[in-house]
Amino acid sequence: MKDGVIKRRDLFREITLKTFTDDMKTRRFTSREMIGFFLTYFFGFFKDEQVFAVFFDQKNRYAGMLHIQDGVLLVPSPLAESIEKSGKELGAASFVLAHNHPGVPAAPSAEDVLSTAAVRNYFDGTPLVFLDHFIISGNDFSTMLTDTLWKKRYDGGRTALF
Repeated sequence: MKDGVIKRRDLFREITLKTFTDDMKTRRFTSREMIGFFLTYFFGFFKDEQVFAVFFDQKNRYAGMLHIQDGVLLVPSPLAESIEKSGKELGAASFVLAHNHPGVPAAPSAEDVLSTAAVRNYFDGTPLVFLDHFIISGNDFSTMLTDTLWKKRYDGGRTALF
């Protein structure tokens, strides 16, 4: 019986998440807060650290996502290339990185800062625009563009999301 309950829970989670992401395709994301709300709900389905790229079309509507990896974000070139490939396949104009910090504050770690800089450098000058990196913890989120360390050391104030 326990296996049946787990399978029903997984199916319910999958259906709920699909319904939510389908609904998101009809909305224009006009603020960092809207993306943060979407991501805090989405990451509520995961108990372990996960990393995703979330894509948007030219009208800032949700276009799809790519599960990059379980665990800490470390982005060597092949992962950045898979983000670029998925973005093209989805017809995306832009994307954000997003990952969760289960049980700890939604503050960027040193690895987050370095990974964000690597992704920023890879996508600088490409047609697919890297917008931001969201870190989610429970109902809270932070972004690299609102983090002082990122703005001063790696972004130089170049990026404007909205």
